[in-house]
Amino acid sequence: MLRTFISFLSLWLWQLPSSFADAPVHIAVGQIVAHPALDSLREGLKEGLEKSGYIEGKNLEWTYENAQGNPTTAIQISKKLVGLNPTVIVTLSTPMSQAALAVTSSIPVVFGAVSDPVAAKLSGQKNVTGLTDFVPPEVQLKLVQDFLPNVKAIGAIYNSGESNSVKQIQDIKTEAQKQNIKIVEASISKSSDVSSAAKTLVGKVDAILLPTDNTVITALESIIKIGEANKIPVFGSDVDIVRRGATAAYGVSWHESGLSLAEMVTKILKGTPVTDLPIRNPSHLLFYINLKAAEKIGLSVPAPLQRRADMVL
Repeated sequence: MLRTFISFLSLWLWQLPSSFADAPVHIAVGQIVAHPALDSLREGLKEGLEKSGYIEGKNLEWTYENAQGNPTTAIQISKKLVGLNPTVIVTLSTPMSQAALAVTSSIPVVFGAVSDPVAAKLSGQKNVTGLTDFVPPEVQLKLVQDFLPNVKAIGAIYNSGESNSVKQIQDIKTEAQKQNIKIVEASISKSSDVSSAAKTLVGKVDAILLPTDNTVITALESIIKIGEANKIPVFGSDVDIVRRGATAAYGVSWHESGLSLAEMVTKILKGTPVTDLPIRNPSHLLFYINLKAAEKIGLSVPAPLQRRADMVL
């Protein structure tokens, strides 16, 4: 009789739609704009969740919304996502993270592609954690100096309405001042302003250095075009811009960062409190060089610099 009961119980448990560990979860993802870096970050997140056993259509409900670069739309999306009452909200970019935090203090929010969570007022929040894409300002300036040892003036294009970008530029200016390098600012508020901003730097700078600014990176090709026409190298803190024509960059692996985000989300899904998961900086930065881009502007790239690179295009 006991053996029969145990067999019946085992069969019943096996036929349950899910066990506690495999209970259906809902992940809602808000992304500020579509471009290769953020798309790769999102794809890495989904891949990482699948590796942890969360499969869309099986035990994972996946909601994805894109704000198309509009902060007002980001707020509307955040309200929509909170209304769905997901298990975890994942926000990709600073404005998307700020928008989500403005409408929920209870649902866990895990962010990616945020450079300075302190400046963005995301740190210290009981329901918020995530992974930054921080590249130290001294590393960014050293990058330019490795290619242009005698650089005197560097142009910086950024969205003045994005707190992370403003803080990055302030930090770069502070570091540049120590080295007697002038930072020439060109601020914008939308992607359509980027080309005009880049043109204002012509004749004033030896190089252009871009922060991790989604508004600016969306219009990267217009900066590259102006740089090529005027023999101005373009550098930055996102290695994907090198694939798109920038001369060189230090930055995170967006795909690997997505996998790391998935690890954090998985821990929350399995019961770890958000307060036990501190915000993390990247453990490793990649260094990419685009030789073709350098050649177009007549810039020679020393062999030792090429050997140091993680990838030479």
